[in-house]
Amino acid sequence: MSMPSLAGAARRAPLPMILMAMLFPVFMAFAYPGSYLSAMLEPAPDHMQLAVVESTKDAPQIAQQLQAEGGDAVDVTTVADTAAAKTAVTDLEARAAYDPSNGSLYVATAGGAQATSAAQSIFDEVAQKTDQTLHVKDLRGTTAADSTGTGFMYMLTACLVAGYVTATMLTSVARGVRLPVKLAVQVLMSVVAGVLTAGVCFGFYGVYDHHLVGAALIGGALFLTASVVQLGFAGLLGQASTLVGISLFVILGVPASGVAATPDMLPGFFRVLHRLLPSGAGGELLRRVLYFDAHGIGTWVLLLVTWLLVGAGLVWLGTLRSPSADPATSVVTEEREHLRAHPEGGMFTAYDEAQDRTEHAPQAPRHRAPEEGLA
Repeated sequence: MSMPSLAGAARRAPLPMILMAMLFPVFMAFAYPGSYLSAMLEPAPDHMQLAVVESTKDAPQIAQQLQAEGGDAVDVTTVADTAAAKTAVTDLEARAAYDPSNGSLYVATAGGAQATSAAQSIFDEVAQKTDQTLHVKDLRGTTAADSTGTGFMYMLTACLVAGYVTATMLTSVARGVRLPVKLAVQVLMSVVAGVLTAGVCFGFYGVYDHHLVGAALIGGALFLTASVVQLGFAGLLGQASTLVGISLFVILGVPASGVAATPDMLPGFFRVLHRLLPSGAGGELLRRVLYFDAHGIGTWVLLLVTWLLVGAGLVWLGTLRSPSADPATSVVTEEREHLRAHPEGGMFTAYDEAQDRTEHAPQAPRHRAPEEGLA
């Protein structure tokens, strides 16, 4: 399209459409900090799983008293012995386990440094009341380059955002491309995303040195899931899919991933989202693969696969729409046909020629009522 045509289109754009377009950055400016701050500004234990070893006769009473004082902040259970306590911690079934016979506290910092610190504070008070000195034993520590245990959050975020952007770009600049080609591009790009993000974390910065293949596979799966779901939204919702996708994967998804703040330190709303969104599945998969020998990943793999199937279903529903329902598609089709008929011309000339004919066409004379017979 020529520059005068672009300028004319800009002049003809109605003010309400411009104002509607500006609602998106306004929404981002409000929702982005609002979501992150509400989830992570003041983290506090909420139904944190704690355990007490039944190594003394007073252990059940200690557990009951701790539950009564903690209320909804903690869920306290008892375990039979030290081995069961360690298993509960390393299987991420308990945030911490306390042995009242010797004051030992078993934790796994890799499961969330912030939550581990909160649990340690709770049992420090318990130890003081029972005249014990707390001895913290970290069963799963973080790597030297990932002291907070959150380094993989950037890998997760990169793959989700890249998948969302890929689908958005395919929808915007490749409208005439057939669906199988788009899906093939998404699969190829998921491999690239998994390799690149894992390469940056493992190779360039050396954050991790084990489970490279597993982390790359998870990154690729996150990319593909986000991309397919967003492609489905775009086929059904059009431009509104941009708002839906960025809310699902970034504004709500990243805080609900459970990485920066673990689920037992999140408010109830985000704790529920953690169990439902693909970002929650990605956060759990990466943490468990990188630090906990892939224990308990079955549920989270199922959640990610479910989202991928949902995305495929949305894409299929989008194909049921009539092509004429998308005006942008009809414009591309019209231009393609014009280019075939006039190969010497360029793209977007049909619009210019039609506009020129409209602007320069002689106007038909207005019909005047015959004067004969008028008094």
